[in-house]
Amino acid sequence: MKRHLLALLILLLPLAQAATLQGSIYNSDLELEQDVFLELSTTPAQKLLSKDGTYSFELPNGEYTLTARKGFNDVTEQITIAAGGIFTLDLFLLPDLTEESELLEDTKTELVEELTEKTPWWSWLITGILILILLLRFMKFRKKYGSLRQFRAKAQEESAKTVENNPQYLEQALEIVRKHDGRIHQKTLRQELLHLSEAKVSLIVAELEHKGLIEKFKKGRGNIIVLKSGLKNQ
Repeated sequence: MKRHLLALLILLLPLAQAATLQGSIYNSDLELEQDVFLELSTTPAQKLLSKDGTYSFELPNGEYTLTARKGFNDVTEQITIAAGGIFTLDLFLLPDLTEESELLEDTKTELVEELTEKTPWWSWLITGILILILLLRFMKFRKKYGSLRQFRAKAQEESAKTVENNPQYLEQALEIVRKHDGRIHQKTLRQELLHLSEAKVSLIVAELEHKGLIEKFKKGRGNIIVLKSGLKNQ
């Protein structure tokens, strides 16, 4: 009898130490986000589609990675369970603006390279011209996007829109290609549409190509976008 009780206690011990990990998933408006895909790095991995913006997992002690994803937004949390109990971990799905910051840094680097690559002849005049160009480009950026806070707010607003429901994205992209004489590098188009994510610009290019409005050619690690003949002057 004692042996049976001991065996039962051994079987129930992991259950007694198990923890409940639960929480809610919020968007940038601090509202519950629906239809969020979650993945937990157990063995085997647990995958869950949260329809109402909440989740719950039963976990033994250990270290885990929890990922929540919807559209182009995702968040990852490292979790350590060291004791039983009920633990709450809310997740916040916010747009990642790292790429936009990197593009701004690239633009700054290009301007610095322009300053350093010039010959020293008439250096004061050249430096003055380059500073003027820098100021003009900065003013152009501020006029187009406003302050950095306004730019980030606009980027978050645009992240919630889809290409299918916003045909103005296609018109904006076509107009930019026309301004570049019907031929543009996709990275340049991305810089012109800095408030949109790289994934969204790729979707715009794919949709224009599908509609037969542009052609896309691979060049090095990027793409060259060429306007179809007959559309340059429209």
